[in-house]
Amino acid sequence: MTSNKPPYASASVRDHVLVIKILLKEIRDPKVSYGLRDEISSLFNSAEVRHVVVDLGQVTFMGSIGLLALLAVRRSVAPGRMVICNLSKAIREMLELCLLVSNDPAKTAPFEAVPTLDEALARLTE
Repeated sequence: MTSNKPPYASASVRDHVLVIKILLKEIRDPKVSYGLRDEISSLFNSAEVRHVVVDLGQVTFMGSIGLLALLAVRRSVAPGRMVICNLSKAIREMLELCLLVSNDPAKTAPFEAVPTLDEALARLTE
């Protein structure tokens, strides 16, 4: 039986880090959000890596249901690290408002966020 749903993400492994590129423009629908969560979790579980980068460069809108999907993925990655990158200004501000990322290194947050994929990889391969 084949699936008719399009892929929500693509994956590659670079420097022993799983890089997930989200292929969606918007994450606002529960069905899509849960599908994205399940797809990322499956990719992580099959990659045999410890850390994950999630590239949100194509995502222009993310509702609260998208945040729940990312938090679920974060829990499955623990104790490894998850860095998100290429955030739009609006998504970055929403994550900061919800205290999911922080600009203050003294404060902990569920996600580490950096501007670019190269910076995310550098942070995880230091």
